[in-house]
Amino acid sequence: MSRPTAIVIGVGAEHGLGAALCRRFAAEGHHVLVAGRTPHRIEQVVRAIAEAGGSAEAVPTDTTREDEVGTLFDRAMSQGGGNAPLDLVVFNAGNNQRIDFRETTAAEFEAFWRVGCFGGFLVGREAARRLAPLGRGTVIRPSRSSGRMLRPSVVRSITMSWASALMVSGPCRRNFARIENWVDRRPVGARNRS
Repeated sequence: MSRPTAIVIGVGAEHGLGAALCRRFAAEGHHVLVAGRTPHRIEQVVRAIAEAGGSAEAVPTDTTREDEVGTLFDRAMSQGGGNAPLDLVVFNAGNNQRIDFRETTAAEFEAFWRVGCFGGFLVGREAARRLAPLGRGTVIRPSRSSGRMLRPSVVRSITMSWASALMVSGPCRRNFARIENWVDRRPVGARNRS
């Protein structure tokens, strides 16, 4: 029997959410494509999975580059080495940095947008293109992954577009999840006093 394949996009620090998801899916029997912008970080996660007896490979990927997203999905859809084609995608990419909104430059905001929104569009579109014809698949997008600078409504809109694209593909079971995080909505001054 072949192992199911998962992509986890947006893997950075070994102790971050992306790495934890990679380890969890590998422990549950998935072959995990560990995708992120920093090769040495994703290779650390792959080594930890291998040491625990799991199956994973590092795939350096910048989610804002359409060609790299396509290459990642091509790899995930290829069968071989006892691995089945892709059935699980997690988009966890984001530029999470603590920057005072009042001090944020237009270039910094655009960088957040490119990763969280544009990258989310590219990955979601590719997931829909690849999974919908198969009539199966799970797509997960932790809402916090877009970074602190983007409104949850923007992320939610893109994520719901993913769901719509997967739902129009015919009579099949589709899994869709959005992980919401608690947001501190107190004024900045109130947060600083606590």
